[in-house]
Amino acid sequence: MSESQQAESDEVVLSRQTGVPVMVRIGGRNIETTFMGNNAFGQPTWVLWNPEEPYLLAVLRQGQIGYTFEQRTSHGVMLHEDVSFKRVQRALISGGAE
Repeated sequence: MSESQQAESDEVVLSRQTGVPVMVRIGGRNIETTFMGNNAFGQPTWVLWNPEEPYLLAVLRQGQIGYTFEQRTSHGVMLHEDVSFKRVQRALISGGAE
């Protein structure tokens, strides 16, 4: 696994190395991200996993306007469309993806 990638400003940088799991720290939480390549619409796509218990947290796609974030929650799947990456980070920190 690669090390966590973060810019100097503590902004999370998602890896674009296909199929290689990378651990990132978002808030106080470690999240394993894997870049899956571009989907059928040409959008970069990642899967986000809980590294402590093997379950899917979310699927993240980057569009032209923002990100589409399909988040797994205790109440089912929540779909957030055209949101900023900061909003994705807040959703992950808040613990909704459990």
